Amino acid sequence: MNTTDIIALISDPTPEYYEIKAAALVDTCRSIHHDSIRYMRVYHPEPDRLTRLNHPDTNFGTNDARLVVAREHGFPDWSAFLQFIADLKEPGSSVAKFERAVDAVVKGDLQVLQALLRDNPALVRERSARGHGATLLHYIAANGTENFRQVTPPNALDIAETLLAAGAEPDALAYTYGTKWGTTLELLVSSSHPSQAGLQTALAEKLLDYGAAVNGVRDDCAPLVTAIYFHYPKSAETLVERGARVDNVVTASAMGKTTQLAGYLDDTGKLKAGAPLVNVEWLKVPATPEANLALAFVWAAMLNREETVRFLLEKGVSPASKDHRDWTALHWAGYFAYPEIVDLLLARKAPLEARNEFGGTVLDQTLWGTAHEGVRENHLEIVRKLVDAGAKIHTWWLLSDLHPPLQESVANILQEKV
Repeated sequence: MNTTDIIALISDPTPEYYEIKAAALVDTCRSIHHDSIRYMRVYHPEPDRLTRLNHPDTNFGTNDARLVVAREHGFPDWSAFLQFIADLKEPGSSVAKFERAVDAVVKGDLQVLQALLRDNPALVRERSARGHGATLLHYIAANGTENFRQVTPPNALDIAETLLAAGAEPDALAYTYGTKWGTTLELLVSSSHPSQAGLQTALAEKLLDYGAAVNGVRDDCAPLVTAIYFHYPKSAETLVERGARVDNVVTASAMGKTTQLAGYLDDTGKLKAGAPLVNVEWLKVPATPEANLALAFVWAAMLNREETVRFLLEKGVSPASKDHRDWTALHWAGYFAYPEIVDLLLARKAPLEARNEFGGTVLDQTLWGTAHEGVRENHLEIVRKLVDAGAKIHTWWLLSDLHPPLQESVANILQEKV
């Protein structure tokens, strides 16, 4: 069940209110309302069974509607949802206390949190009644739990210290993103909110200070691979400094350990027999030398490891190599605005028109980054390098109603070439 795209309850929830909402949902599914189809597919556990949506004789009934309403609020079924509402009405219930404590964590209300823990020390190990079953500490990661609570307050370090000192389990597991392996550390080093608050690495160190497994609860180096995958190099470097193993071709390359990487390759630039491969359950990369070497090369570019990229190119690794998401090294170098990496790859005739998982070429992905995330230092230089190298300019980038529009400085470079 989805654990993030769920909505908050109204301020004074009642079963009657949500019964009315469920009934309205049934009526919607009897009418021509195509948005309802997308809605059902997000929240209903068996959407393919609902073959008569938007028809007067729909096979979507009241029980289906109740199930959707429950799941859009983070509960597996209607009875669990009603029980939560009932418990929430009782100020002394464990559910009501836990919910108040969660609100204190995400709002940074240290005094309220301390008072709740003082009155009920066991609260620090309680779990959410929602499907993810997160502890209070999980909310520090601002990831994997309900979206409306994914917030990093300015005093998040104090909040984390309070929870950990009170006995919070650093490696408690939650059911997030379809797996049961969600630890606070792994969720933290893949979360934009603590990164944007400038607290991601400090929070990671706090968790490690209290015994969080630096190599993950399965000893598979998942925290390090997670930080690399989601492009948080500072957190990755912090994990390595605190003892995370760099023990395979992919992480050695991504962390710029060129000498170590060289030991995994033979004279022809292929991986030696028995060279260690990355092995993290959620990373869907084929367990083959070819796939791992391609990923190693692309991730070296993604993390701006110029020496490593140069070394692998000299060893004969193809500049057209793709990762498991069809991104090339040049896609990442353009997107993150690494001019030296771009120069290396263009000199080796890296393909400009290769398509990634979104169907974007290198220039497309670079332009998307400037429009949606802002023009980074060196982005203008890189856009010009790409168009000078012959990258095809798709005309939609210059449409007046593009949303969001390209910044004028970026658009001017394209205008010169069309």
